[in-house]
Amino acid sequence: MSPPPAPSTLGDRLTEARHAWFVGREPELERFARALEADEPPFHLAFVHGPGGIGKTALLDEVARLAEATGAAVARLDGRDLTPAPAAFAEAVEAALDADADRRVLLVDTYEQIEGLDGWLRRTFAPGLRATDLIVIAGRNRPAPEWRSAWAGEVVTVPLRNLSGAEAEAYLEARGVPEGARAHVLEFTHGHPLALALVAERVRQGGGDAGAFDPADAPDLLGDLLGRFLSAVPSAEHRAALEAASVVPTLAVPLLEALLPDADAEGLFGWLRDLAFAETDARGVRLHDVVRETVEADLRWRDPERHGALHERARRFYAAHVRSASTAEGRRRILSDYLHLYRRNAVVQPLLGRLRAAWAEADLEGSGPLRDGDVGALRGHVARHCDAAEAERVAGWIERRPEAVEVFRTRDGAPAGFLLTLPLEGLEADERAGDPVVEAVWGTVGARLRAGERGLLFRSWLDAEAGQGVSAVQSLVFARTVERYLSTPGLAASVLLTGWPDLWAPVFALVGLTRWPEAEAEGAGLAAFGKDWRAEPPDAWLEALAAQAPSDAPPPTRPREAVVVLSKDEFGEAVREALKAYARPHRLAESPLLEARLVRDRDGEPVEALQALLREAAEQLDQGIRERPYFRALDLTYLRPAPTQAIAAERLDLPFSTFRRHLRRGVDHVVEALWKVETGG
Repeated sequence: MSPPPAPSTLGDRLTEARHAWFVGREPELERFARALEADEPPFHLAFVHGPGGIGKTALLDEVARLAEATGAAVARLDGRDLTPAPAAFAEAVEAALDADADRRVLLVDTYEQIEGLDGWLRRTFAPGLRATDLIVIAGRNRPAPEWRSAWAGEVVTVPLRNLSGAEAEAYLEARGVPEGARAHVLEFTHGHPLALALVAERVRQGGGDAGAFDPADAPDLLGDLLGRFLSAVPSAEHRAALEAASVVPTLAVPLLEALLPDADAEGLFGWLRDLAFAETDARGVRLHDVVRETVEADLRWRDPERHGALHERARRFYAAHVRSASTAEGRRRILSDYLHLYRRNAVVQPLLGRLRAAWAEADLEGSGPLRDGDVGALRGHVARHCDAAEAERVAGWIERRPEAVEVFRTRDGAPAGFLLTLPLEGLEADERAGDPVVEAVWGTVGARLRAGERGLLFRSWLDAEAGQGVSAVQSLVFARTVERYLSTPGLAASVLLTGWPDLWAPVFALVGLTRWPEAEAEGAGLAAFGKDWRAEPPDAWLEALAAQAPSDAPPPTRPREAVVVLSKDEFGEAVREALKAYARPHRLAESPLLEARLVRDRDGEPVEALQALLREAAEQLDQGIRERPYFRALDLTYLRPAPTQAIAAERLDLPFSTFRRHLRRGVDHVVEALWKVETGG
């Protein structure tokens, strides 16, 4: 047999190196090999699961290699790169999988990042694949039991554990660790793959004698290993490069040049790329999650000033490149990387959690221009969430300015929401005359624009179901507004209108939007939030946002002894008030339940914990046919509220008196269920 062809690209070389270092997992690989060689696979979906650093990605690499050897078309997706929405996942699969291939293999890594899609994948996506397709999903968590019940005989689980002693020794030999040092390393690492990789890197780069490792000195295996590795990198410049890579989700040479302006970015990037705990893809180098978080935490603790400087340079890089990105998808990807810098922000983190939950429930196909029949549907959505007069005003603009509306769609093509954006500098008097809302904004803002200046009016936006509440559509709307801020030349001012000012005022204040009452039409029920971009250009605005609060400031902790003890009547009243405030977290923050035992005993941010308790108690009613109407009344009144209870009753096709009776029973159930939790029942 002739030897395999020499690697032709850098990616090929890295793939060959990873394969040469791979050891163990023979039973798992044999199982996949049999499935790939069979005309009819013995299973169609495999869940590989295990803790961070256990070797899930390395196993997927080998499965991909086996699949390609059989002639199958292989597609790799990573949950860290995907928006957790059905439409985004389906679009990524369609782009990656060869539709004409006889056998197709889809590999999905870091599944825990998109686990909110689990139900949709099980019920909708996976059943639509071919009978010859094979899906391999890798994540930290075991698959939901519903997979085994709904896909009996078609799903297998592949748990990964530490390597055996012989396998670990073979790995160390392949990575060049001296034979005399291996016993100490094995005793220290217990065969954990990432730990083995860290030790091997330290030895390979001349960091000292691996035999000096003493397991007794390692209460935290990975933290201790990484600390030892950091102290042994080739130079201070190499350590700086590793720290720079820990601050950002993915690192390429231009970003490394921005983070370390006086360093040899090309050389350091080559060193990072070859590290055993670094992954490479089309966007650059990405450190293993455990390594990245540990290195950044160490830097943040040891040298907060240096960490802050790297953070600031990353923000500036992203701000500059968001504006210069040639495509909307490019801008969104950069914005996602930018948002990564704020993942621990005490104000942003709860909002991101609610958005992730909304995305998990969404069924969005994408967005685009108007289609036939959209105007009537959008008019109906506005009428349901606002009123008939506002619906007619918005529909008028959509008919006159169809190019100004972006429609977000469900997978069946129905409008799931929209954003209507009007250019203030281009509105004629006769157009404005029929809309007092636009006339008020134009008189305050548009009339004051100078020659060459532009103004944006985000006239109307909503989600078909959630109105202007937190939802997947709402998150896309806000992303679009940021894109417009950054890409509109000569932008002087912008105004965003909302009928839910109580919900959004705190968030708008966080991002520097101020309420402008003088731009609001009397009686229209819409609040105007605006910004003068002449005083603070978009780039400076992004920089100010970054500087206004520490990116990693933890949520404030409260003393455990400050628990509030409520009587049953007081508790019931507090639950009823909390349900009313469910969709307005800033009001929920005032609930005495936040100091009660049931919230105190719950992990996470207190307001989110209380929301989860309320939601879980309500969803208990959705499990039985008799109680389900009570849940629906709760859902449309508090969880995903309709504008009024009368509208909620209409949407459920119920007489108002029946709706009220269902709602009372639903509320009583939530009160009793949470009282049992509070009292230890």
